[in-house]
Amino acid sequence: MSWRLAGEYFENCNCDVLCPCITSSMAGPADNERCQVPLVMHIERGEKDGVSLDGLNAILLIDSPAVMGEGGWRVAVYIDETADESQRQALGDILSGAAGGPPEALAPLIGEVLGVKYVRIEYQVANGNRSVRVPGIMDFEVEPVTNPGTGETLEITGTIHPMGSSLPIARGVRGMYSDPDYGLSFDNTGKNGHFRAFAWAG
Repeated sequence: MSWRLAGEYFENCNCDVLCPCITSSMAGPADNERCQVPLVMHIERGEKDGVSLDGLNAILLIDSPAVMGEGGWRVAVYIDETADESQRQALGDILSGAAGGPPEALAPLIGEVLGVKYVRIEYQVANGNRSVRVPGIMDFEVEPVTNPGTGETLEITGTIHPMGSSLPIARGVRGMYSDPDYGLSFDNTGKNGHFRAFAWAG
């Protein structure tokens, strides 16, 4: 039951730049009573038990208490509607943590899975920005935070994060989310973001 995913991810949380969850490796409180953040994944190459996952997108929408490391997360899962039944099953097993790997470490933090939806996910990289749109539900875009002198993207290193220990820093250009099925709605425009390549396996 082996699997692998490689691609790119980004997020846009509701903390100010820079997020205390990142600087404390999820041990310190966020800037708000709840931490609300999408983890957006574009899978460039992926496979589970012979099922190709190349080119698919998936989003974990997290609503957690201020101290993320204490658990009690509420999670909504969005998976590309283009995925066929075997791909949906494979991604569901991976993202739930049932297939091991990095998601398995997140599983104990999740208190409630709000639901899984198969939707059109429009992922794009343009001029250094990353964006995702799910029509009628979410519209996020982040831009890198750069050194004004050199133009180099700033990053934080040595943190604990499921995508890696170093994270380029970004800011939300657009951060709209609303899904009445789950009773969640927020605007993270101007707030903290991160992005990077990732490689998971289990």
